[in-house]
Formats: sequence, C-alpha cells, structure tokens
Amino acid sequence: MATIKEISEKANVSIATVSKVLNGKGGVNANTRKMILDVARELNYRPNLNARNLKAGHSRTIGIITEDLTVFNAPEIVDGIAATCEEAGYHYILGNLRFYKRYGNGPKNLKESTELVLSAVNDMLSKQVDGIIYIGCHSHVVVSLSQHADFKFVCAYCISGDPSIPSVIYNDEKAAYDVTELLLRCGDRRIGMITGPADSSHSANRTRGHQRALFDHGIPYDPSLTLTGDWERDSGYTLGEQLIKNGATAIFAQNDLMAMGVLDYCNANQINVGRDIRLIGFDNREITSVCRPQLSTVVPPLFEIGQTAAKEMLKILSGAEPEHSRIMLDCTIIERESTSGPEE
Repeated sequence: MATIKEISEKANVSIATVSKVLNGKGGVNANTRKMILDVARELNYRPNLNARNLKAGHSRTIGIITEDLTVFNAPEIVDGIAATCEEAGYHYILGNLRFYKRYGNGPKNLKESTELVLSAVNDMLSKQVDGIIYIGCHSHVVVSLSQHADFKFVCAYCISGDPSIPSVIYNDEKAAYDVTELLLRCGDRRIGMITGPADSSHSANRTRGHQRALFDHGIPYDPSLTLTGDWERDSGYTLGEQLIKNGATAIFAQNDLMAMGVLDYCNANQINVGRDIRLIGFDNREITSVCRPQLSTVVPPLFEIGQTAAKEMLKILSGAEPEHSRIMLDCTIIERESTSGPEE
C-alpha cells in the first residue's frame, strides 16, 4: 500500500500538498488535485484511519471482551454490538477470555480469573479503544472493572459491581412469571420446576417469578415440585422422572438442556409431551425447534442486549451521563408442540 511520500514523489509535488488533497483541504488548484487523486488510486493508497482518528483524540473503536465466545449467548450479543457499531461508523476489536473452556459451569479461580480480566482490559487499552463492552457468560457480578475507574465500560448479560458502569441484562423474574401463567392458563395446577444451581442469580430470579405467579393465582407452592439441577441434560432426565412421579402435570425447566433431558425421559417411557404433560425450557437453543416434539421455550433478547449495550456506550462516548445503572429488557415466549396439549 502506498504512502503519502510515494504519492508526492510520483506526482512531483510536496508531501504537504498531497496531505491537503487527501484530507479534503483547500489551497490546491483543480488540475493538481486531480493529478494527486489519480496517482493515489494508481498506487492503491488507503488512508490510515486509526492514525487520523487518534490525532482527533479518539479511535472510533470499541473493545468487546467476552467471558467465553463459545457460550450460546455471546455470538448474538456480539452481533448486536457489531450492527450498532457499523451503523454509527465505529470499528470493534474482540477479545475472548475462554472462561467456560477453562472452568466449565463450576466456580472460577477468583485470583486467576481477575488477572485474566485485567490483562484483557489492558490489552484493549493498548489498542487505543474508546470504550469496552464486557459480555458475561451469565448474569453474575463483575467486580474487577472498577480498577480502571477512569475508563468507559458497559456490561452486557452481567452486572457491574460499580454502579457507575451501566449493565444491560434481561428480566429473568418476569419471564418465569409469564411461563407459569402460560401453564396455568393451559389448566395445569401442579407445575414442576427444575432450577439451575442454587448459587445462580438466574435460578433465584426465575424461581421467584414462578412462585410469585402461583401466589397471584392462588395456587399453593409445593416444595416437592421444585428440584435443583445443574443446567445439564442428564439432570433434566433424572429430575424430570422425579417430578412426574411427584404428580407434576407440567414442567418448567430453567434452561433448554435440562428440558431436553426431561424430553428424553418422556420419550423413553412412552409419555407424550404436549398431551400427557406440558414442558417448556429457557434460552431458545437451536435444538428446541428440531427435536420431536418441538420444545416451547423462552427467548432472551440477546441481539437487543448487544444493541442496547453499544448504544449506551456511544452515548457515554458522546459525553452523556448514563441514565440508568441497570437496563433490563423483556424476554418473549415461543409456544411449540410441547405445550400444545388439551386443557385439563
């Protein structure tokens, strides 16, 4: 790729004259301007936008740090950020901490994971990004970002421990409330629920929404119909069997993998899901639309989380103060064959 110096030598004009033309400034006659532009095209000149932006005091680049790019939620959130950046004329740089690959669903080594986050942030800072959007694997509290208090952050699918950093998440509790209401409208009164691990905020929020819906509809809460899983398919199989034996006529699994485990158990035991028992999951994973029967599920607004996080970042970069420390978006429910059975 040609440099300004090479263009000036070929056009036999000064570097200052070439710089004026390529930066759209006046003071150069029309013939010289045309000659310089023709030479620039001939030499395949491309402006260094990073250098130009940094000279103006910003890079027009946003850093994105994902806790794990392979987790189902991350690609759609990144796509939402990318779409907003593209519309606003911003670039983005993507970093991946690989937390799920390192730690799975279990507890992280706090010292090691904090060091990984700080290292990723420092790497982004070295690339002169204007701000960083941090994407969590799940809705936990991120505490380490406040160590760069003078920098601009937005959290997506997680919550910052620093209230000055905006966090964009979705409303787990309302989604679980809506699921329970859907099953109650179908005529079910003994609704089983398989939660995630007890230390998960998703589990707590979804359990609270389920219990609140039962209370609002005058249905006594039966603890024997709520069992604790681990987000994995095998736990859905085991706990689905137990809930059915406990008399559940419908099951709300707090993620799609556990719902698929329930479906496996039912299919292996000639229980017709959608007719003999209703079943609904959470996350709208790809498998839910291709299994038999197709699985009803909750759709988290992943693309919208990315869009909203990027828009918040752009507002902050424009000098505006964040209006909210926590922005909560609503989920939707897709009803498929697994909840289409006849009313009791």
